[in-house]
Amino acid sequence: GINAEYGRVSCASKEAEMIAYLVLMTVLIMSCEGTLVSPLDKGVMGKISKQFLQDFADKVTDKTTTLLKERSFSGSDSGSGYSFSYWGVRVNTLSLHPTITLRNDGSPRSGTGQLVVEGNIGGSIRASGSWSYEKKSWWMTVSLSGGVDMSSNGCSIGNRVILGQKSNGRVGFSYYPSDCRASMGSLSVDISGSWYSWILNILIWVFEDDLRVVLEEFACEKTNEVVGESAANFEDAMFNQDFSLPLKGGGELKVDFNPSVITGGSTCIVIATPASIELTGQPQTPPGAVTPPFINIPATEQPQPLRERRQVTDWCSAVPGPDSGVSIILTEDLVSRVIQNLHHFDLLKFDLEESGSEGSTIRFDVSRHGRHMNTVEVEFPEEEGRNLADFSRKTVKISSTAPPEVHITESGISVLVNLRARVTLFKESPKLEIRTEFESLADWRATIKLIQKEGRYSLVPHVTASVDVWTGKLYIGARRDGMLRSGQRRMKEGNMILEGIEKLLNSMLEENLAEMLEEDVRSGIPLNIPLEYLTVGSADITYREDYVLVSADDINIDLQ
Repeated sequence: GINAEYGRVSCASKEAEMIAYLVLMTVLIMSCEGTLVSPLDKGVMGKISKQFLQDFADKVTDKTTTLLKERSFSGSDSGSGYSFSYWGVRVNTLSLHPTITLRNDGSPRSGTGQLVVEGNIGGSIRASGSWSYEKKSWWMTVSLSGGVDMSSNGCSIGNRVILGQKSNGRVGFSYYPSDCRASMGSLSVDISGSWYSWILNILIWVFEDDLRVVLEEFACEKTNEVVGESAANFEDAMFNQDFSLPLKGGGELKVDFNPSVITGGSTCIVIATPASIELTGQPQTPPGAVTPPFINIPATEQPQPLRERRQVTDWCSAVPGPDSGVSIILTEDLVSRVIQNLHHFDLLKFDLEESGSEGSTIRFDVSRHGRHMNTVEVEFPEEEGRNLADFSRKTVKISSTAPPEVHITESGISVLVNLRARVTLFKESPKLEIRTEFESLADWRATIKLIQKEGRYSLVPHVTASVDVWTGKLYIGARRDGMLRSGQRRMKEGNMILEGIEKLLNSMLEENLAEMLEEDVRSGIPLNIPLEYLTVGSADITYREDYVLVSADDINIDLQ
């Protein structure tokens, strides 16, 4: 029969065991379809909604409006026997409303793809100023002056930005000033201060022709200025900043976030990067320092099913995240690669040596590769503490015996790792040395928070741990009658020294070392959000089958 308790299969024969295994795998695979689609199931993804781009276009329009209203226009014209000038013409009312259109470029310039963001600003304009007119006719000169009011309900400004690979090979925003198109529409001109209709006709013609050109050219000039500055600043913040994580024990972990895929649709932009990782200053582990484990503890109790990946045509609905704001997706692939590389830095390697005690508290100096990192205090139950109190010196060496396994579930990020702890207890009188080796399965769990620090937004983990400790082998050395006697054996269940050591290790692994791991990665994973322009009021962080979703809708945009 099949006993499914604890995820194990026990059968009467090898054939039955294989059949049960295949049945179990089939059921698991059928019920475990992947939640991300290829090629977006690797690295990091960003999903920018059309609504956010619309909010951004509103801010661009507001800034352009401010620049247009700050400008005072003047000009002059002359002809046969007359001269005309105007001055102090200012835009006093300007009501513009942008509309955003997104589309994939059908013929991208590179394999990354590119997406075109087209904006059209339409609305109404009111302007007013002063004018003067002088006409010489034979022996007399006619001088007139007055005010002018202009209006149009059909003005528009069109522009576009292309997100994709640029000529320098990097992904960013491209825009071309010549793409801007401005139109003042049908101008209505009202001139006051003169009663000569033939003069009014001349003035109206001058204003309609001359000011139209001036206003349209200036509108594109300022729109290009705002769009160009914003595109350059956002490109620098989003695509030109790599991530470097310095470790307390030495070395750095660098991540290149240069995007490899630009896609999306009519309602969003999707940016994906494989987030390649580079190790620098990796500490050298001395040869022979790590020995293979003598107890093999599997990191998982049951085989992990393969995940099927769907094909997709509508990226905006396939990529997770709400239809508003901005979403960041950290895939299990990225989190796993970061942790695997931290494993190569011996991040799970600690040497602890007792430096003192007081009551039920034992202090340990913690080092890695000979470099002091911290001093921790381990709270020890009094009963177990008495069992170890006679030993004047205690040392603990902790290391991982296999690369950790990373899984993202609805409760957070789980890191399963096999650890080996070698504990040495030394007693002066009578001389006694006890060396023990333990194997354990540690489950470090992390949840993340979005925190603003050091001039950027970062996802900073909070680490907790649960540990199961098993006894390995024991070496006891003692001097009796002047002779060294030693031997190896397993401690029996209920041994007081054994129980004391297990309590000590559990306390270290679940509390002290979890805090130190959190301190090691305290800088977190940065999000390339331009802090000087975007302020995130709040963010929702959810955990799915194979990714972490960070979505922010409460975003304040400031382009001033």
